[in-house]
Amino acid sequence: MFRLYIDEVGHHNMKSSSDPNERYLGLTGVIMEVDYSEREFTNALNRIKAEVFGRSDFSLHRREILDRKPEPFTTLREEAKRKQFDGLILGLMEESKYRIFTVVIDKREHRAKYAVWQFQPYHYCMTVVLERYVRWLDRINATGDVLAESRGKKENKQLSKAYRRIYERGTDHVPDRLFKARLTSTEIKLKPKTENIAGLQLADLIASPSCRELICR
Repeated sequence: MFRLYIDEVGHHNMKSSSDPNERYLGLTGVIMEVDYSEREFTNALNRIKAEVFGRSDFSLHRREILDRKPEPFTTLREEAKRKQFDGLILGLMEESKYRIFTVVIDKREHRAKYAVWQFQPYHYCMTVVLERYVRWLDRINATGDVLAESRGKKENKQLSKAYRRIYERGTDHVPDRLFKARLTSTEIKLKPKTENIAGLQLADLIASPSCRELICR
């Protein structure tokens, strides 16, 4: 049993697609075996938190790590602590068992190419993510579900709608029977930041740099 943890960068609004800071929407998926994620990986991440911050009852978020605020991230203002944390996290990323892929849509180019009809950006990214996920599950004869961090009401609605539509109807490239055979839930799971889920934290740390790499290419 596998789980796909999803994190997003950007938003779906097409009206602001000409703004360089809002031109792209990306979804990053991290695939991990559920038992491994909830036990071994979670324990390893909690050990790093406890070693650096003295506690593990909080979620890591890339933006707060970079800003070094609020608490307990102010600890990273100490150069020695920051280097220690960076080394431990990068080591965990290198040693852990997971697969990752990122999908990015250029909203400005999409809008220019399809002036009459436009694929909703969230639906596009979710379609590509889920197609790759279920095809991978099918190749190894496994099943899985999908978990994303709960954001605002509007963002949650977009993610849920996109997932449900694909699960029920399939896509141009993957039939609905494959989604229904490989995905164990008709709904995407949405959990708040306060749940302190290790897989979502890994997706959060990787999503922005992964999207930026694709954009640069």
